[in-house]
Amino acid sequence: MSAQPVFAEAQNPVQAAALDWPEPELLGCELPPVPQFDAGLLPASLRPMVEDVTDRMQTPLDFAAVVSVVTLAGLCGRRALVQPKEHDSSWIVTPNLWGGIVAGPGMMKSPLVGIVTAPARALEADGRAEYADALRKYKAAQEQAKLNYTVWVADYKRARKKDENAPAKPQFDVPEPSQRRLIAVDATFESLHQLLSENSAGVFVLRDELSGWLASLERQGRESERAFYLECWSGDTGFTIDRIGRGSIHVEHCCVSLFGGIQPARLRAYLADVLRDGPSNDGLIQRFQLLVWPDSKPDWQYRDRAPNTGAMQAAENVYRRIAGMSADNPLRLRFAPDAQALFVAWLTDLETRLRADDISPFMLAHLAKYRKLMPALSLLFSLADESLQSVGLRHAQQAADWCEYLAHHARRVYASRISPERLAAIALARKLKSGWMRESGTFSIRDVYRCEWTGLTTQDEVRPAVRVLEETAWVRAEPHKPETGRPSEVYTINPKIGGAHVGD
Repeated sequence: MSAQPVFAEAQNPVQAAALDWPEPELLGCELPPVPQFDAGLLPASLRPMVEDVTDRMQTPLDFAAVVSVVTLAGLCGRRALVQPKEHDSSWIVTPNLWGGIVAGPGMMKSPLVGIVTAPARALEADGRAEYADALRKYKAAQEQAKLNYTVWVADYKRARKKDENAPAKPQFDVPEPSQRRLIAVDATFESLHQLLSENSAGVFVLRDELSGWLASLERQGRESERAFYLECWSGDTGFTIDRIGRGSIHVEHCCVSLFGGIQPARLRAYLADVLRDGPSNDGLIQRFQLLVWPDSKPDWQYRDRAPNTGAMQAAENVYRRIAGMSADNPLRLRFAPDAQALFVAWLTDLETRLRADDISPFMLAHLAKYRKLMPALSLLFSLADESLQSVGLRHAQQAADWCEYLAHHARRVYASRISPERLAAIALARKLKSGWMRESGTFSIRDVYRCEWTGLTTQDEVRPAVRVLEETAWVRAEPHKPETGRPSEVYTINPKIGGAHVGD
């Protein structure tokens, strides 16, 4: 009887090498779930437009919904105020809001924002045309005033020579028109302050990318700019800028609504740098109460149909009506009795949650600002649906439901916080998984930074990232002693990374 082989078949070198490696660990984080957006949370007057844009662009309903609400807030500004408590008139809420969309590149953020804000930008265009016409009339009136002044001077001199009564000096000053502004796109700190000095209702600021703006406020020397934006969130605080040669400009009520998009990786990087116990942890990111990070739509369908012009016109009518309200004599609403009872119950629950021991400091700071968010949303929804006597139960309930919905997104945002070195490790892991250096099976620190990938351009950036990959079994350090020169840092790639999951 012949001897049996120890192994039924020989393993190839790759299989043998793989047996020596553990499974690579997940590098990213699993994001907490968020609920699907319910169109019933929107005021009836804006719902058709949001649903139409969402269907045509095949984007999450959350995108168009949050843009429409912040646009509503931006056009309202200080034209309407709400008193949340029945008897305490010292607490008044201005309904300006900050928000944004968290989504990767190519997710149609900018085109969607452009479409949803189109009715509001049409109002801005009307304002520019009115200003241009007023400016032409102003210049013509100035020319006429100069001619009248010349005539008056001649008549005055003639009368004095003849010892006659001098003609009365007419009014030659022509008031210069100011431009009514509603929207500013990527405005500088100084120009925005100037706009606010001329537009007491406030301004709606649109930023294509929030990441650049957030990063700029972290730079040394931008402390006053950061303080300015922090004040603008409340909507009722004054701010003064003193400039040599330009004098002092004071804005009694700095009121700004703000909206933009940001990519998940850049948001994570920002949170990793900012959410520490330092000067930048001042509540700026928590002011973005309408920051949504929905799941992408799993089922895409081709759409090619005409826009619902009726829905867009209805939205424009809402925006036009609210933008036409006076900031000099703002509408001031309170809750109807049943809505007041709901607000008391909601605020009691919120204050109880804020005092719980199991809430993170970041969520605590975020949820604390819902004291403004709920009454502000209630007021905006009431205005949109032309309920101008008081804020009713339906709109108060919608606002409370929005707060619960947004809290889930806030938890997702803060749970995504990852250290810079782990972010760099994730970026390198994706390169390895896609095939970089997989054929040779090894790489050096120098191989990585020579590629000049973002966040991996220097030895100081690469080493911590590789250390994370080593700790999570993606790579393994190998001793490598060349015949001459210093030993190089060489790492072997885990053969099992082909089936590994990098994470979000």
